Amino acid sequence: MISKTHTKYIQSLWHKKFRDEKGLFIAEGPKVVLDLINSRKFVCKEIFALQSWISTHEKTGLALNDVLIESVEDFELKKISALSTANQVLAVFEKRRPPTSVSLAGKISLVLDTIQDPGNLGTIIRIADWFGVENIICSTGCADMYNAKVVQSTMGSLGRVTIIYTHLVDWLKDNASTKIYGAALDGTELKALEN
Repeated sequence: MISKTHTKYIQSLWHKKFRDEKGLFIAEGPKVVLDLINSRKFVCKEIFALQSWISTHEKTGLALNDVLIESVEDFELKKISALSTANQVLAVFEKRRPPTSVSLAGKISLVLDTIQDPGNLGTIIRIADWFGVENIICSTGCADMYNAKVVQSTMGSLGRVTIIYTHLVDWLKDNASTKIYGAALDGTELKALEN
């Protein structure tokens, strides 16, 4: 049984202020949790899961050394879940130390300016991962990559894509030798630029 204090602690991680303060974030659902564990880019601190999930993964030999795994009931999982429908497992992970730069040579990178909707940012990260984009550079006005909705929407892609937050004008100046293609909602059609 999860104590009230621990329940409040996990619920606090729904908020950016506490995620930043503690250096932790939550991930929910079997695919997201397993992908983040298997990426080996995030340290898993604790897992709260239904006994059926725990039993299944004990048999597979999932490497969870030094990870607190607590069996919970449906109603307990609902209390700590940031989702409208709790999904078998919730894990607490350490945030990665943010990289100060990324290697752009021979790679397609994505630069995002002020993507504020967490679900949209997560979906962009997931699609970028699918297309093999390794780096995403976000303006400081973008949604927090560790927001529960972003983490859920990425479906585990956070473990495969490097994301940095920076001041875009400065970043673009510092990387002026890199070819840059832009897209905007009110932009000019490419065919019109060819003339």
